[in-house]
Amino acid sequence: MKTPIYEASTGALMALLAARAFVWGDLYTITLANGNGVLRLCSGDTDWAYGGHTWGHSAPLVDTPGSRPTAHWKVGLDVDTWQFTLIPRPVDPTTGAAWPDTIGGAPWLQAIAAGVLRGATVSVDRAYLPAWPVFPRSRSLAPVGVINIFTGRVAAIDLERTAAHISLNSHLDLLSAQMPRNVFQAGCDLTLFSPRCTLAASAFAVSCTATSASSAAAPVAAVGAPGGSGTYALGRVIFTSGQNATFQRSIRSASTVSGVTIFSLIAPLPFPVMAGDTFIAYPGCDKKYATCGAFGNQANFRGTDRIPAPETAV
Repeated sequence: MKTPIYEASTGALMALLAARAFVWGDLYTITLANGNGVLRLCSGDTDWAYGGHTWGHSAPLVDTPGSRPTAHWKVGLDVDTWQFTLIPRPVDPTTGAAWPDTIGGAPWLQAIAAGVLRGATVSVDRAYLPAWPVFPRSRSLAPVGVINIFTGRVAAIDLERTAAHISLNSHLDLLSAQMPRNVFQAGCDLTLFSPRCTLAASAFAVSCTATSASSAAAPVAAVGAPGGSGTYALGRVIFTSGQNATFQRSIRSASTVSGVTIFSLIAPLPFPVMAGDTFIAYPGCDKKYATCGAFGNQANFRGTDRIPAPETAV
C-alpha cells in the first residue's frame, strides 16, 4: 500500500482498508503556475477537511455521477494520464446570481479559457471513512486517512458551454523534453528580442498604417526597411487598431513595389485589413552570424556555425 499522506492516528488507514468496509472521496488540489494560488475541490456532495484545509464539493462540481474520471497507469516510463470534469454552477441557488463559481473574480470557464490553468499542477488524493455519517451530515468530513493516487500537470483542456474536461499528464512527461538543453547547431538558438538575446524590440519597431484594404493575409503599408537585419521576413506584426487590434502574426516575406510594402503573413488575421488600420512591424532574424552582426549583437550569438558537418572530410 502507498504511504498515507495523512492519518488520524498511526495505522488507522491500514486497519480501515483491511476491514474492507469503507467509503471514499477524491480530493483535487490545483496549484496554479507562478505561485498564483491553490484551489481545493472534491468529488461527492460533502466537503472534506483535514490539516487546516477544506476541499469544497460545489464550487464547481467535480466528477459528478455523469462524468466519472478516467485514468491510465502503466509500469515503466510511459506517461500516466488522468482525466476529470469540472462543472461550474450556472446559477447560485440562494441568490440567483449567474455563474457564482469564480477564480480571482472571473467565472471558472472564462478564467480557464484565458489560460489560468496553463502549467498548473494537480494532486488527486483519495480520502477514506468507515461509513457516510447519518443525516444531517456535518458541513465537512474528517477522513481517517488520505493517500495520493495521482499527481501531474495540466496537459489539455476541452471546453464546453457548461463544463471543462481536463487531462493531466504525470511528471514522467518531463522526460520527453529534448536533452541536452544546448544543442550544437549552425544557427543561433535564441529567439530574437528574448531576454538572453538582450536586444529590445522597441528599438526596432516600425509604425505602419495600412494604405488600402487588403486580405487578412497580406496587409499593405508605405514603410521603409527596418533596422537590424533590414528585412521583415521572419519578423512579426502586431495590430494596434481596427478589427484586428491586439492580434499578431508572423511574417513569411515582405516585398516592396512602387514604394508600398506588402507583408505576406504565415497565417491570416481574423478579419480583413482596412485602410487606416495601424500596426507595428518588427524585423526578422535568420539566426546567422552575419545577421547578428547587422543587429550589432554578435557578442550574444549562440550558434556553432564553425563546427564542420559530420560528413566533412578532415
